Order: sequence, then structure tokens, then C-alpha cells
Amino acid sequence: MKSNNSIIVVCLLLFCSLIYSQSSEPSCINNDFNAIQFKNPNVLSAFYTNWISKNKFSVLHLGDSHLQNENLPNKCRHLIQELLGDGGIGLIQPFSIVKSYNASFYKSTHTGDWEYSKSYILPPKLPLGVRGMTAKTVDEKASFQITFNNSPSSQNTILTVFYSNASESYEPIIKADSIAAELISKTGDILKYRLPSNFNKIQFSLHKSNENQNQFILYGMSLSNFDETGAIWHNAGVGACQYKSVLFEDKYEEQATYLNPDLIIIDYGTNDFLYTNLIPDQLKSEIEQVIAKVKKANPRASIILTSSQDMNYKRVNITASKLFSQMVKTIAYENQCGFWDWYLVSGGAHSMDIWQTNKLTMNDGIHLNGKGSELKGILLIEALKKSISYLLENPESKELNFEEPIALVNVETDTAVAVKVEVVPTKAFVKRSKKITYKVKSGDTLGEIAEKFNITIVALKRQNKLRNNKIKPNQVLFIK
Repeated sequence: MKSNNSIIVVCLLLFCSLIYSQSSEPSCINNDFNAIQFKNPNVLSAFYTNWISKNKFSVLHLGDSHLQNENLPNKCRHLIQELLGDGGIGLIQPFSIVKSYNASFYKSTHTGDWEYSKSYILPPKLPLGVRGMTAKTVDEKASFQITFNNSPSSQNTILTVFYSNASESYEPIIKADSIAAELISKTGDILKYRLPSNFNKIQFSLHKSNENQNQFILYGMSLSNFDETGAIWHNAGVGACQYKSVLFEDKYEEQATYLNPDLIIIDYGTNDFLYTNLIPDQLKSEIEQVIAKVKKANPRASIILTSSQDMNYKRVNITASKLFSQMVKTIAYENQCGFWDWYLVSGGAHSMDIWQTNKLTMNDGIHLNGKGSELKGILLIEALKKSISYLLENPESKELNFEEPIALVNVETDTAVAVKVEVVPTKAFVKRSKKITYKVKSGDTLGEIAEKFNITIVALKRQNKLRNNKIKPNQVLFIK
């Protein structure tokens, strides 16, 4: 058994090296501390056990606009499925009927009139489910269509529909590339269909079979694997929502219980403190209420809380990001959850400037762009893998905890002015990498060297304290 575990550890570390060799990251990232922290290893038991067993592994990712467009979740989905197999896309949403932007790998169109509620508009006009978006129509001719950029896996043939199974509800008609779906089961407010393999479009229309039927309410949909194997990553991100949004999702428990995730990542925070740069007095209580609600629906699941990245709002640095990170870590430990300190991993105070310099963000200083979101996805999967490696190598360990970073402070202004942090990690976890150097050859340029080692010119200059792009033969450059 021990030898098998060692093989798994080696495979995980090789995979981490592979995905990092394919990515470019800003110099401020703290890779040594990119792991899921915990004060009790039992909090990661369901996550750890099901990942290692390579049976069905399900993730439910709750969050805000950082998730909704699918750049981050879809990167996580692909990386984890490369290891554990394709268990399905998970939650999908016809965004056009709730008047929202499309996902990165599928789009939706609709006909007819639909009213809607989303979890950032509180209290909601319509009941909300785990997806945080609900649409209702009274138009029996209303329809929508979801078109994928690329056909889902041939195994992704089970479509689950969360809806209101009331006597006045129209009956849905579902097709995949014009081929009728087969209704497998109907339980409460959940319909389960079998779709044909290798489709590109899901077409949804309504049928009125009796005079009592006058409406249809859709809470969300999920696309999964027919044989219940592989990894599935459910994205439940809704732009602009806050922690308390989950507390208004009346259908959450029923639908989350059905999804039966092994791991739940609760990834809110930005909209709770961004605009005031203050942590609201009630936020700790709201977060604990959300944890309690999530645990009630899925008591077996492992739960991970995250912190928010350093941000700039209207060119002002949001210093509350650090306070939020510290508070969420405390809440995670007090409520038997794991903790991913994205604030620390992404660079800490004023690191958003470096992410912007590396062209990994939107212009607002808040959101990551497609490349930045994918990099965050890579780092999240690596954090999960590192934690599994740590648990395999240290079965007697009671915790994996990093001390709080100490930001460099300008004494005159009493504000953090540097990205560099000092952190004391758990000794058994950190494995220092050797310094990588390069001796400049005649004809080399700084840009060519940066490209060769898959880093930015800015990072290379910072690493070597260069004021310009001039280099000379036989000069030794530190790569990292």
C-alpha cells in the first residue's frame, strides 16, 4: 500500500510540473504556500478519499463573477478530468433567459418572454436554486437553445433539469441536435433525460397538454456522465453576488443534495467589501450561516473557503482584502473547513499591479481576464494536489497551516507598499527548489531569454534588478 501511495505522489508532482511548464505567471505568486490549509485533516476526508479512489468525484464551486464566465471553472474541470476522467460538465445555464453574459465555451439564445431572478438581486422575486439563477415564462411557445463551441464528451449524455413540478407547469420538450431526449426519471422537481452522443446543441421547448398548465419555471440544468464515473465540476458562479446570496436560495438544499458533491468550494467575498473597503460587521455571521446551510445539504462533503485577491477599485488599493483573508481563515478553522489563501498565493498587498503589468487582468483592477483566470485555475488544482501529496506523505500530521504574512510597511504613511512577504510555513510541507540560472550568449536578447524560460520580461528584470533591457555575453541571469 505504501508503494502505491508513493507512485501516486510521484504522478501528482509530475503533473504539477507539467501544467506549470505550460503557463506563465507573475513573479509575485507564492508557490511555496499554494496548498489547502487545515487545522484538522478530517475536514478534507471526503475530498481526499474520493480523489485517491478515482471513483466518481464531484465538485460544487459556489462564487461570483470570477466564476460565472467559466474561464476559471472550465480550466479546473479540464485539469482534474485529465487525471480522474470526464464525469461531465456539471451545471449549465441558458444565460440569455436571465439576461446575462454567456459562458466561455457555450452560448444560449431564446424565444418568448421570460422573467428572472438572480442571487445578487435580493430578496429574489422567484425562488432560487443552487445555480443562483431562475427563469419563468407563461408563454407556451417560449424556448431556448444552448450551443457548445465543441461537442461535449460522448459520455456526457445525462441531462438533469431542475424545475417547478407544479400542476400548472408546461411539459418540457428536449432535443439534442434535433434528436428527442429520453425521459429517464421524474422525481419531485427534478427531471432526468438521456441525450444522444456527440451533440452540439440542446434545444428546449414547451408543450401544453391540459388547460391547467400556464407557466414554466427553470432553476438550472446539469450535464453529466452516463456511467457515474470520472470528475465533474459544477460551476454555480453568479456575477455581483455576495455570501448572503446563498441564504436566499430556497431550493439549494434539495438540489445540492441531488448533486452530492465530495468537495464544495465557497468562493465569495469580493462584493462583500470591495466598494467600502471595510469588512461589514455582520459578514462573519453570514459566512457561518452559509457554511451551516451547505453542511446541512451535504454533511459528508469537504468544504474549502477562499480569500479574495488584492484589488484596486477606482485606482485605490483595497486594503480590506488582507483583513478578509485573515477573517476567513479563522472562520474556516472554527467551522471545520479547509482554507485556500488566494490573497497570499496571488502575491498579497499591491500584487494586482503586477498582475496588470503581466496583462492577466481586466482594466478594472478587480477581475482577471481569460489568461489570468486560467492561471488561477491551474494554481487551484495544484493546491488541491499538493494537499493530497502532503496527506499521503504525512499521515500522522494534524494540520497544514501557514503563519500570517508580514507585509513591508512604509513607516511614514503606515501603509503596505511592497509585494514581498515573510511567511513561516509548515516545515514538512515546503520543498525549496534550486536556483535556475542562465549564462547570456552572444546575440541573446532579454525577450528571447524570457520566452525560452516561459516568464515575462518584467519578471526577469525584477529577478535580476535590471533597470533596462541591456545584457552582455557571459552575464549570469537568475531565472527563479
